[in-house]
Amino acid sequence: LCVWCADQMRSLESVRMSVLNSVSPGRLVVAAISGQRSTDEATPDLQLEQLQADLLTNELQRRQLIIENAQLHRQLEHLSRLNEINSVSGFDLVEFASVPAHVLSRPEIPDSLRTLFIDAGASQGLRESGLVVDGTGLVIDRGERFSLVPGMKVTTGRAVIGRISAVSRWVSMVQLTTDADFSAAVQIVRMDSLRPSFGARGLLEGTGDGLCRVTGIPYTSAVAVGDEIFSADIDQINGPRLYYGRVTRAEYNEGGEWEIVVTPGVAPDTVERVDVIHPVMNTATGQHDGGP
Repeated sequence: LCVWCADQMRSLESVRMSVLNSVSPGRLVVAAISGQRSTDEATPDLQLEQLQADLLTNELQRRQLIIENAQLHRQLEHLSRLNEINSVSGFDLVEFASVPAHVLSRPEIPDSLRTLFIDAGASQGLRESGLVVDGTGLVIDRGERFSLVPGMKVTTGRAVIGRISAVSRWVSMVQLTTDADFSAAVQIVRMDSLRPSFGARGLLEGTGDGLCRVTGIPYTSAVAVGDEIFSADIDQINGPRLYYGRVTRAEYNEGGEWEIVVTPGVAPDTVERVDVIHPVMNTATGQHDGGP
């Protein structure tokens, strides 16, 4: 009854406000805790998404490393097999050195511009008739002064791109392996898992259209797409095993021989520096034949 009377007289309103003010800090704390709880519930979801994104990135990087490692492993195996192919035991009467040279012009350069390269050396003794500029092959900046003669192989690395076809005092012309008049003795080599397998020997010829072919291989010989083509020894002289290209087509023809198409190992339009293989007589015979 007293409370009712007090409420009717609004005496309790001030007391109610005092009570509400006293408990407001607790209400604010409860509200803050509720808001923090909702934020904490959202944070793990964001962290999970970020973690999944990081894991995906790491997995992609790991796969890329696996691919690069496999590529390097194949290259290492290929180089080791090339070393086995190029290893020659015993003493050689003829050794082979290389003369470095720069490419001055390429087949796609117009004849008029190629002629300028040749005429540029006229003041230093090069006659216009010193070379025949026929619009094919390469022009390199080495000539008679470096003892170059026609027929010498021209390589980049161990891959043959052609041979010297004409020489003047200062520059030389290079006939490409794809030229219709090019030919060289070669041997088929199959890269087995353990070691190279040497196959039949034949004659590599240019087709005139950017490819080569190998002739003289009987149908009884083993030939397959993917086999490699290397230079063959001539007259029992062990020269460096130079690489020509890879078999990209092999079919029987009616003459009982293989019809073999070879893609060159190097595109000449990408070459800027070359080496000319130069034979040198080995004069140190006394140290190998029991002499003084």
